[in-house]
Amino acid sequence: MGTLVLDIETASPFEEPPDNSNDTQYFELFAVSLAYADDLNDTPETEVLFRSGNWDDQYTVDLYGRLFEWCDDRSVDRLLTYNGTWFDGTHLLNWARDLDDSANRDFLARTEALFENHIDVALAAADEYEAELWDDQHILPDWKVYDLAGIDNDSVWYDDYDFPDNYLSGIDGKAVQGKHIGQVLGEKYVQNVEAGIEHTSVHRELTQLLKDYCLSDVADLMDLYTALGGPRLDDTYRRTAADIV
Repeated sequence: MGTLVLDIETASPFEEPPDNSNDTQYFELFAVSLAYADDLNDTPETEVLFRSGNWDDQYTVDLYGRLFEWCDDRSVDRLLTYNGTWFDGTHLLNWARDLDDSANRDFLARTEALFENHIDVALAAADEYEAELWDDQHILPDWKVYDLAGIDNDSVWYDDYDFPDNYLSGIDGKAVQGKHIGQVLGEKYVQNVEAGIEHTSVHRELTQLLKDYCLSDVADLMDLYTALGGPRLDDTYRRTAADIV
């Protein structure tokens, strides 16, 4: 039974979202991280698909096209996400709906099909480690769950990459976080592409950092899924497009 892991990264180049907002109008699709294995015991193959141009719809269309092409080359029977019911699925479905409205496409139907057998591992982790949740938490951070499950999911550290002084100004913290991509790194990557400087060492270093971070989000999720119960989770934590608001 082929298993796909999917995680998206977004940026907010036009307007920062209010605190705790998940309204798609504030987010643009920047990257899609993927992992796939025919069998859960196999080492998954991985890929990161980055936006190839500016924030115009044509480059969102291109990214959807590459996502579907990658998935079509594999026998996907199960989709795993971490908090995809709230974040990844919500935005992918909303963008697909908007893109379909602007042209004769079938992105919404294809996205719904991708989520037909979607298992949200974050929901299973929240139940398994309920005692670790704070009063206002519904989902645990993935890094904490990996730690609790005894799975080595490495952080990505800025000090391991070579950037000019002040290149990453505005970023608070020593380890890469998803919010950094949303606030700074995603927009910086796209600006480099727009400027045609993909060949430079600094852009190659930024690309490597982003790729390493994106892969860390998907590479170990099958192991976490297995540790929490594997296929026994599927009925309880299956969330299709109809369940995603």
